[in-house]
Amino acid sequence: MEFKMPEFTIDMEINKVDPRPLLSEGMRKVITYQEENAKDAFVTDCSWDELRAKYVEERRFWNEGGPKPFKTEETTVEGPIGPVPVRIYYPDDKPQHHALVFIHGGGFTVGNNDTHDRMMRSVMASSGCAVIGVDYHLAPEVKFPIPLYESAAVIRYFHENGAQWGILPDRMAIAGDSGGANLALGANLYLRDAFGGNDYICALLLYYGSFGLQDSAGWHLHGTDLDGMRKTDLDYYLSCYLENPQTDVKNPYFATIYNDLTRGVPATYMCAGTLDPLFDDSVALDTILTNHGVRTQFDRVPGVLHAFMHYGRMMDEAVECLERSGKFLAEELSK
Repeated sequence: MEFKMPEFTIDMEINKVDPRPLLSEGMRKVITYQEENAKDAFVTDCSWDELRAKYVEERRFWNEGGPKPFKTEETTVEGPIGPVPVRIYYPDDKPQHHALVFIHGGGFTVGNNDTHDRMMRSVMASSGCAVIGVDYHLAPEVKFPIPLYESAAVIRYFHENGAQWGILPDRMAIAGDSGGANLALGANLYLRDAFGGNDYICALLLYYGSFGLQDSAGWHLHGTDLDGMRKTDLDYYLSCYLENPQTDVKNPYFATIYNDLTRGVPATYMCAGTLDPLFDDSVALDTILTNHGVRTQFDRVPGVLHAFMHYGRMMDEAVECLERSGKFLAEELSK
């Protein structure tokens, strides 16, 4: 009997779980709407400018409704390669507010303050904080670590100059979704190490973030064309964002679970869907922080895909996580 290895090809998708039977009612409504109304929104056979414009237009529907700010302000903060656009949402007419700096997601390649408008207004209302949106420069034109530096620059600016904006500088928070959650935690650690401390950061709100896992159960089981989170999609985003993917993928300000998390990490709220390939990143981070004595709250949301928090018009889960995260922050600020 002759033994030899059969010819084979590696298919990362073949053994993945079919998410459709597992979707929550709200998630099914979103998928149905997207397939009927926004099927070509993420087709990539176009320029980056066109793709980003399509993303803004697709998000327009989802950003309708929700809480309204008392006022908004637009400004810029000087960063390492030029001005960074910033938007501030104020919840009411009080002269001073605690501030939450919100860093948007989008695979580091798309998104801006418009695409995440409702999310920022919602957490503004639930926390009672002024929310500061950061419109960092996008990949592939601008790569890591520039968006990290820009995020840190905005946080430092309002810590040092908050009074002129009605911002209380000494108890700030940082939030972000997906790639923005990666930047939020990374910026917190970068401020700790590069600028003499981050004691003024009192909380992190991290929505379905990527924190450094490169091979997890979630990566093998989840991520399909329904959410654009296949392994090939995730690898492509990283190739666009990281200047040197082989080494930067382990940089502790990108792969933050490799950083020293025993110090300088404030109370942390996390949420992630159980059908998200990045779910295990939040599981790992929650375990690490809990082990180090950090106050955490981790909402595991069944039956939802990545980026579900955009869909508050149809999904109670999105509304509830934004409310719970804002309440988590408000509780921390009341101490």
